[in-house]
Amino acid sequence: MNPSVWRNVLLGGSLAGLADFIYPTVKTVMNGGPWVQPWKGVASGLVGPAAREAGLEMVALGVALHFFICIGAAFILYFVVRNVKFLPRHWALLAVIHGVAVLLTMNYIILPLSAIGRGIYPLEQFHIHAFWHTVLVGLPTGFFVSRALKTS
Repeated sequence: MNPSVWRNVLLGGSLAGLADFIYPTVKTVMNGGPWVQPWKGVASGLVGPAAREAGLEMVALGVALHFFICIGAAFILYFVVRNVKFLPRHWALLAVIHGVAVLLTMNYIILPLSAIGRGIYPLEQFHIHAFWHTVLVGLPTGFFVSRALKTS
């Protein structure tokens, strides 16, 4: 894989991680909660409920897991689209597919199998979360993965 492919996919995943880091952090603070709450929540998927009572080490673990997931998902998107020829290559279509696919996978597969044990996005609000996930995660990932596909 040439260096521009690595750079584009890493950039897309990292920017998605940053956007999806800022949104829940600001939303939590605006609702009166501590900024660390979402990231202890992410860590609780691996560690269990004790993560919510722990200190900054759980925040660091949650943030690291969050960025690992975003970057890993960007690489998965790149490899899948590169190898499945009927999938679209246009960045806007990739954004929608990726944003919704990652949200569905996290809510209905990963979270139920984690220490959390259930999805966190109720079905009746799923369209709202799908919109924001497409904007925050799908757009940067789709844009940079489509660029990576052009250089590979």
